[in-house]
Amino acid sequence: MKKKIVQHILFWIGIFLFYIFSSTDPELFEQTVITTLVKFPLLILAAYAFNYWQVPSYLKQKKYISFAVSMLGVIIVLVILFRFIGYFYLDRFCADGPYPLLSLVDFPFYMLSFHFPALLMYFYKVNKEQEIKKEKIFQLQKEKITTELKYLKAQLNPHFLFNTLNNLYSYVLIKSPKAPDMVLQLSEILDYILYKSQHDFVALREEIQIIENYLALEQIKYGNRITISFEKEIQHKELKITPLLLLSIVENAFKHGASGSIEKPTINISLKELDSTIEFVVWNTISATKKDNKTDSYKNGIGLSNIQRQLDLIYPEKHELITEETDSFFNLRLTLKID
Repeated sequence: MKKKIVQHILFWIGIFLFYIFSSTDPELFEQTVITTLVKFPLLILAAYAFNYWQVPSYLKQKKYISFAVSMLGVIIVLVILFRFIGYFYLDRFCADGPYPLLSLVDFPFYMLSFHFPALLMYFYKVNKEQEIKKEKIFQLQKEKITTELKYLKAQLNPHFLFNTLNNLYSYVLIKSPKAPDMVLQLSEILDYILYKSQHDFVALREEIQIIENYLALEQIKYGNRITISFEKEIQHKELKITPLLLLSIVENAFKHGASGSIEKPTINISLKELDSTIEFVVWNTISATKKDNKTDSYKNGIGLSNIQRQLDLIYPEKHELITEETDSFFNLRLTLKID
């Protein structure tokens, strides 16, 4: 409220200075000041009547006839008041003779001059309201995106954990010596998923570390039956990236490219970074006999559609996701600008 009062005071100071310095004739300066002082309360009355009564009550309600009648009535009252004051108090300042009580010739001029500050205030208010409206829309969109991203992560986390816990469970049953390592690696993954994934962005090196932990778990599970490679060419590991994005791509590659009837599953992963742009490529074998089912599931299921949606929300116009499939392999290439 205090800020608004100060803004109004400064506005009227500016209007007053504009009126008194609008005269280019130094000899008329005193007359201009006196005239403006007399006219000023009427300008204020016109401005606040227009912006806080006529516009909200009639114009915004589309009561155009009532608006026009009120405008005409206010203008007539203001002109008569100004003429009345001028007739009795400004006569001695008028260089051209006695100040007339009524003058239809000057009526259009006064009609416009009384509402000049009112129109300035109106356009300022409209512009300010538009800015506030845009800010509200922006905040609503931001809240919607935040809520949607949380929902997408809620879909991903249980999906990933379910597969990983199944792997660990099978080794605990047979009392494999690999189980303790799996527990350690899984604990790091859980910490990442439960806590760090709640951040908007994490360091690229943290995402890489989790991918390596995941690959180690999968290597233990499949043993020599699977071939896994992970090539990295990273210059700036502190670059920020949204958590779980790359990991979810890798997890889906294993889901559809390492299980089933594939005799020799292979997962090749490449991560390259240049000038704050990364290229993430995941190539995996698929079953020739069940290609249609597997690739359709991969492309249309929770995994890839989830990834695509996160990219659209977090990296609009900063990503390119390309997939390629044949009878024997599926290849995904993600180019992402993460500066």
